[in-house]
Amino acid sequence: MTEKRQIAPLDLRAEFSAQSINEEKRTVDLVWSTGATVRRGGFFSEPYDEQLDMSATSIRLDRLNRGAPLLNSHSQFDLGNILGVVERAWLDGQEGKATVRFSDRADVASIWNDVKSGIIRNVSVGYRVHNYKDVSDPNAKFKTYRATDWEPFEISLVPIPADAGSQVRSDGLQKNEVEIETRIEKPGGNMKVENETPVTQPIVDVEAIRKEAQETERSRVIGIKSATRAAKMDEAFGEKLIADGVSIDEARKLVIDELAKRSEQSPVVSRPDVQMGTDEVEKRVANLENAIMHRWDTKTELKGGREFRHFTLLEMAREALESRGIRTRGMSKMQLAERALHSTSDFKLVLENVVNKTLRAGYEAAPKTFMPFVREVQVADFKQVSRTQLGDAPKLKEVLEDGEFTSGSMKDGAEKYALKTYGRIVGITRQVLINDDLSAFTRVPEMFGRSAADLESDIVYGLITANAAMSDAIALFHASHGNLAGAGAVPDVTTLSAARMAMRQQKGLSDSTAEEQFINIMAQFLIVPPKYETGAEQLLSSVMIPNAVSAVNPFAGKLQLIVEPRLEVSGADAWYLAASPSQVDTIEVAYLQGQQGVSIETKEGFEIDGLQVKARHDFAAKAIDWRGLYKNPGV
Repeated sequence: MTEKRQIAPLDLRAEFSAQSINEEKRTVDLVWSTGATVRRGGFFSEPYDEQLDMSATSIRLDRLNRGAPLLNSHSQFDLGNILGVVERAWLDGQEGKATVRFSDRADVASIWNDVKSGIIRNVSVGYRVHNYKDVSDPNAKFKTYRATDWEPFEISLVPIPADAGSQVRSDGLQKNEVEIETRIEKPGGNMKVENETPVTQPIVDVEAIRKEAQETERSRVIGIKSATRAAKMDEAFGEKLIADGVSIDEARKLVIDELAKRSEQSPVVSRPDVQMGTDEVEKRVANLENAIMHRWDTKTELKGGREFRHFTLLEMAREALESRGIRTRGMSKMQLAERALHSTSDFKLVLENVVNKTLRAGYEAAPKTFMPFVREVQVADFKQVSRTQLGDAPKLKEVLEDGEFTSGSMKDGAEKYALKTYGRIVGITRQVLINDDLSAFTRVPEMFGRSAADLESDIVYGLITANAAMSDAIALFHASHGNLAGAGAVPDVTTLSAARMAMRQQKGLSDSTAEEQFINIMAQFLIVPPKYETGAEQLLSSVMIPNAVSAVNPFAGKLQLIVEPRLEVSGADAWYLAASPSQVDTIEVAYLQGQQGVSIETKEGFEIDGLQVKARHDFAAKAIDWRGLYKNPGV
């Protein structure tokens, strides 16, 4: 049974993705809906729970994608309230996302600056519902309506997210007619709903969340101001901590560090005659770092660190402390090492720089043979990434005189993956400084870096050897994909010819056999385990003078050889061909945006008496398309 009612537009809290801010284009990405259940009220005689169906067939995105406005607090009656425009809106799984561009008008500049600095964070989306379906539980206190046809039409910046009691915005906006598909009672008192799907989403109490967020923020601000006032800090110091979103605990730690820094620079413990300016301190740090790097690798050119090249680590620590005006006379070796590893010490910064450089050197020096045949990307977060496998455009057909153009379609597939985080922690004690053990700051991080690079190779080649199923539920290498040899053999002219021909004959994705087209994939890489290395080099070599046509090597200089020991898995000696990722997707490797490769963090140890160094690596890999890869099982 269907009934109709007149209702006003609705709005719903949304959020910015801070990492997506593009200052040059003045754009930022946001999530405008996740489809969570929200309690509404005001349309009917009692409250009800609203669910938004996040499928593409239920949401009308036309208005957002035709340049919907970015408004100031849903104000629609003055052009001055337009802050920008929606550039693009799309669905990503169960999330609705959009890219918005801010106006470059002078009166919008302050709002844009507040968005960039995180002052303005709250976003709300306005939408209309055209059809509800009653999916209520007969035993529930309130009814549940699922919006199966709804239309977002504007996005607004708001000072406070809308609460459950103010979701209905009937401030003069035109109402629209909504069809509500109600439950049908069957004989015997049982209720049923046509095409109903189970509802497992929790109800979101927007009012409770808003109050909790406000109370948490109020406590944070009061706590930070109390801490800075008690320490007699400048008001600007506290305001910066508040604006940066620092927690109360972190703020107290920063206040203590600032007090320690000021204490070290006070006349009581300093020697004004040796106090150094900022530029001099930075220069001294760089010179100490240069001396340590030269000790680690004599190929590092000695520049400003020449005067420190014969210093022990403890002597360098003393030099760093003395240059800051900190008296070290009378300190024992253990006291000197402890002070040098303090968070306010320049020598701690020297060691962090050395650790980071040796870590990167180890990471970059480790062989990663997969790089030539994979696509390298960066992703903004740890959410699931969907990569589309594009099909070919439909074939063009002749248009007869006075005839009509016929429609065609494009088929696509999707492979999904998400970043994972890998890491380890190692402790560096005060004894390391006293014993002048340079390897703790150089060799250990270098091995960490190599380990991160080896992890990437393990993951990428693990995809190839595991031969896992793709989104079509068929293994990566399979006869159905046309990329698996029927019988195994060593690489030679015959087997390479068959493999190359199979790749050439791959076709694009299509909804019908009649629309399929050859995409002429060209093999570019021959990937073999060490067992076939010598034979493959001979096969690809052009150093020969044939005395007959049959002796000509057709593969001379045609393929790039990649040798990888990880392909020698138990009971298998397979070899592979791969196309260039610029022609067709093969395997995609992903890093966190702005954190490509392994990174480190250091902190004063609590469990250990010294420093703790944490190496972290955010990485993922996924086979995107089988058409650019080919497998021969080998002998």
